[in-house]
Amino acid sequence: MRSRQFASLDHLSGGRSAWNVVTSWDAFTGENFRRGGFLPQDERYSRAKEFLDTAHELFDSWRGDEVLADTAGGVFLRDAKAGAFVHRGPHFDIHGRFDVPRSPQGRPVIFQAGDSDEGREFAAASADAIFSRHATLVEGRAFYADVKARLAAYGRRPDHLLVLPAATFVLGDTDAEAEEQAREVRRQQVSGATALKHLEFVWNRDLSGYDPDGPLPDIDPVVAEEHISRGRAQVRMYRDPLATAREWRELAEANQWSIRDLVIHTGNRQTFVGSPRTVARTIDHFVQSDASDGFILVPHLTPGGLDPFADRVVPLLQEWGVYRTEYEGTTLRHHLGLDHPDEPSSADPRAVPAGEAAAR
Repeated sequence: MRSRQFASLDHLSGGRSAWNVVTSWDAFTGENFRRGGFLPQDERYSRAKEFLDTAHELFDSWRGDEVLADTAGGVFLRDAKAGAFVHRGPHFDIHGRFDVPRSPQGRPVIFQAGDSDEGREFAAASADAIFSRHATLVEGRAFYADVKARLAAYGRRPDHLLVLPAATFVLGDTDAEAEEQAREVRRQQVSGATALKHLEFVWNRDLSGYDPDGPLPDIDPVVAEEHISRGRAQVRMYRDPLATAREWRELAEANQWSIRDLVIHTGNRQTFVGSPRTVARTIDHFVQSDASDGFILVPHLTPGGLDPFADRVVPLLQEWGVYRTEYEGTTLRHHLGLDHPDEPSSADPRAVPAGEAAAR
């Protein structure tokens, strides 16, 4: 079902579909699925990899089939067994025929968000792009180097996996103006109720009775398998809640922050704030310093939130020669500079060198 949906979406979108592959991390979420139950983290990624590999087998079952036009203007397949597949593995045992023709991209672009060792390994083996929550240049470079170094074990090049952190931005005519606007934006985004809910991800307690504009709780988090914020992915970000609570108390005390202030200042998403030139220079510095391959922009206003960036920042990046001025293809894979699964990769020993191809 999932493979048919994505292959169909790729046809409908002209080759611009993507799939964010997410593993269920707790029993509450796992109960939504027919298999039910709860798997340890290493088994969750093992199952996810086989799920994705199986989907690729279905996508690829149409590889090489020839489509011919008939006299009525329709199409027919020369190979009557096109789309046939058989998969037997530890998690899935299926066979049949895949009834959606090869899509423009061959398969959707695979996105993955995993910061654990298992998550990074899964991305290195199977993803086209990985999200990153590391907001500083130092942390971003460390994450980038780590995931890129894992690719060779799977016969992949560094450009086969893109590191694309999500990022917000606030633009102003001057850096000072942008900073003032950014403070107001963040305070509007983080209400008192939001701040308390965010704190509950770490404390694993009902904190609704606390004043969001008051000090942090003086009680420790509850460390347990069951979590009051069931099904919320943010819980996974805090693997050691006791250590996180200590760190946050120290920050709040040193800066005289309330609960709300703390949440505002410890958000993990990268934020670019400043004049258009400052923001463009900072983004380019992250990319040129191997802290990311680009960014997925998340505007704080919709619709139209990306317009100021497109109008004021993109032209500067184009002027500096670090951002394209025209599209070179039609699919999302083309736009991201990723190989098409039906085209020889330069890492594939069967690929023809450029000079030899020209000579032929």
